[in-house]
Amino acid sequence: MTGDDGAVAQLQSLTGFLTALALFLLVGLLRRALGRRQVNPAVKQFFNELSAPQRLLFLYLIARLAEFFFANAFHPAVAHGVETASRFFGIIGLLRLADSLAFGFIRWRGRVGMPRILRSLGVWAITFLCAAVLLRVEYKLDLSSLFATSALLSVVLGFALQETLGNLFAGLTLHAEQPFEAGEWVTFGKYCGRVLDVGWRSTRLITADEDELLVPNSLISREVVVNHMRPHLTDVIELMITVDLDVSPTRAKAVLLEAVKSCPLVLAVPGPVVQLASFTNDGAQYRIKLYTEGINIERKALDQVHERIWYALRRAAIDIPYPQTTVSVRERAQEADERRRREHLAEAEDLLGRIDFVQALSAPARKVLIERAKFLEYGPGQAIVRQGEQGDTLYLVARGEVSVLIHVEGAPDREVARLGRGALFGEMSVLTGDPRTATVVSLGDSAMVGVDRDAFDRILSAEPNLAHKLADVIARRRLALDQARAEQQAPALEKESSSILSRISGIFGFGQRTGT
Repeated sequence: MTGDDGAVAQLQSLTGFLTALALFLLVGLLRRALGRRQVNPAVKQFFNELSAPQRLLFLYLIARLAEFFFANAFHPAVAHGVETASRFFGIIGLLRLADSLAFGFIRWRGRVGMPRILRSLGVWAITFLCAAVLLRVEYKLDLSSLFATSALLSVVLGFALQETLGNLFAGLTLHAEQPFEAGEWVTFGKYCGRVLDVGWRSTRLITADEDELLVPNSLISREVVVNHMRPHLTDVIELMITVDLDVSPTRAKAVLLEAVKSCPLVLAVPGPVVQLASFTNDGAQYRIKLYTEGINIERKALDQVHERIWYALRRAAIDIPYPQTTVSVRERAQEADERRRREHLAEAEDLLGRIDFVQALSAPARKVLIERAKFLEYGPGQAIVRQGEQGDTLYLVARGEVSVLIHVEGAPDREVARLGRGALFGEMSVLTGDPRTATVVSLGDSAMVGVDRDAFDRILSAEPNLAHKLADVIARRRLALDQARAEQQAPALEKESSSILSRISGIFGFGQRTGT
C-alpha cells in the first residue's frame, strides 16, 4: 500500500468514526428528549427501539478506539478480530437505526407498518447474513457447509432452540390468524390485559394494575383466547345478588334495576337486565346483567354498582340475608333493628320539629308525620331528586351535605346551593304536585329523613282545616325566598296562599273550606 493509499484509508477510517460518534450522540439526545414524553405509546415504542442501535454504535466506537490506541500491542489475529467486530457493529448499528427511523416515520404518519414479529425476524436474518458475509470475506469461513455437514451440531441446536422455535412458530401463527391486535383487551388462562405488541418470542400485555407481562407465544397457543373487544367493544358483566325471601320479586327487581341504571359507568343502551335466578337457603338470588364501555373499567363499574345497590336496598328496607344458625344471632339482629328504629324516630322528631309548617300542625298530626318518616341513605354522587320529575317525598338532611343543581337548556348544570343538616327540600312537589325545580345530589355519605305524600294524606283526611295553616306558612316561606323586596304586601300574600291552598286541595282530593 502506498503512502497516498494509507492516508486515504486513515481519512476514511476517521470519517467513519466521526460519523458514528455523531450518530451516537444524536441518538442519545433524541432518547433523552423522548424519555420525557413517554405518555404516548408510539413515542415510548420508538424510544425503546432506539436503544439497540445506540448500543451497537457504542460498541463500534469502543472497538475502533481499541484498534486505534492498541493496534501495535495486539497480536495480528486479535487486531484482525477487533477490526472485523467493529465493522460488524457499525453495519448492524446503521441498519437498526435506519429501521427504527423508517418505521417511526411510518407510525408518525398514522400508518401501522410491518408487524413487530416480521420486523424482528427480518432484523435477525440480516444480522446473520452480515455475520456470514464478514466471516466469509475475512476468514474464508463458509457457514452453510458447516451446518450442512455437521449432523451433531444440527441436533444440538435443535434441542437448544426447541422452546425458542416453538415460540417463534406460535408467534407466526398468531400473526397469521390475528386473534387479537395491539390495544385490545384479551384473556388467556390466568392472564388478562391490554395487548401492547406481539413479538417473535412473546406477547407484551399491560394489566389493569398497570403491570407489564411478557407471556410466551407458545403458552398462548395452548390456551383459549378470549378477546373482550370482539365482536363488540362493550363489556358484559354478570353478578349475583341475594335478597330476603320475604321481598316480592317485582319489588326486588325494580329496586335493583333502578340502582344499576343510576350508575354513570353502566351503559343505557343496551340496558341492564335483572332476573330471578334461583332460591337458596340464604334467600332469593337475582342475576344482574349490565354493559360497560370496556373491560378496562370493569373494576370501577363493579365498585360503583355494588355501592349503589347497597344504598338502594338500605333505602328500600330490603335485607341482604346472612346465614343465621342460632336463635341468639337472630335475637341480637332484632335488638339492633329496634335500636336503630328508635334512633331514627328521635332523629325525625328533632328535624321535623324545626320546620315552621310542621310546627303549625296539631300534636296528633305531628306524631303521624314522625311515625311515617323514613331514614334514607345515599352514596357520593347519587341523585336524591331530579329537576323536572314528579315527586311524592320531602327530605330533611340528617347527615352529610347535598348540592342543589339547576339545569338550563344548552348549558352545564350550575350549583346554586349546598345544604347541611336540618335543611329541607322537596316540600312543594309533595304538597302541591309541582315538578321538582332542581336536582339535589349527595356530596358524600349522607342520610335523609323522608316524609311521603301518604303521611300528609292521612293528616289532611282527618283534619282538612290544617290545609289553611299549611298554605299560609308555605306561602310565607315561598314569598320570602322568591321576592327580593322586603315590602311584600298582604294582598299578594293572601293571593299566594289561596293559590297554594287550591293546589293542596287538588292533590289531596278535598274542597277548599273556610272557617275553623
